[in-house]
Amino acid sequence: MLIIDAGGAKDRASIPLATKRGNFIPNERGLYRPPEALEEAAKIWQDKYPNIRVRSLTSEYNCVGMVFGCRRTAIDIEHIGLILKEDSYRRLYSEGEVLPGDVVLYGNGDRYTHIGTILSKEPDVKNASFKITVLSQWGFDGEYIHLLDEVPDNYGNVKEFWTERS
Repeated sequence: MLIIDAGGAKDRASIPLATKRGNFIPNERGLYRPPEALEEAAKIWQDKYPNIRVRSLTSEYNCVGMVFGCRRTAIDIEHIGLILKEDSYRRLYSEGEVLPGDVVLYGNGDRYTHIGTILSKEPDVKNASFKITVLSQWGFDGEYIHLLDEVPDNYGNVKEFWTERS
């Protein structure tokens, strides 16, 4: 079934959501998935990434909806540029600048694939770097707490860090 203007302002599956400048952000609430399906997805992810922790298992939103939609809806990653610009985010150019609450964008080539929120950053003296922990929604499989580079392969690599701090 084709829905005209899916995720648009008149779509019953969308919620009122706008940038700080007042422009509507297309969105669509995720479909219900039974708890058993979410628990099975969590087992699969934890087998592949033993260090991750489940924060919550829900399918109502995606990664962009977790970060910018208050965990209420799914927002297509293609709208991330508009949101960052109109919500006055600025790019950070090194891990050293990152603080908890900032966001990390992942991607393949020149396209974004995933976003998460930085939870913590600890010095890793041995490797002259940082141990950065992220919270992100993995598709519609639930929220996971994970290390910066510990994401599903199809999300690609860390591309950019952004903040709304002054």
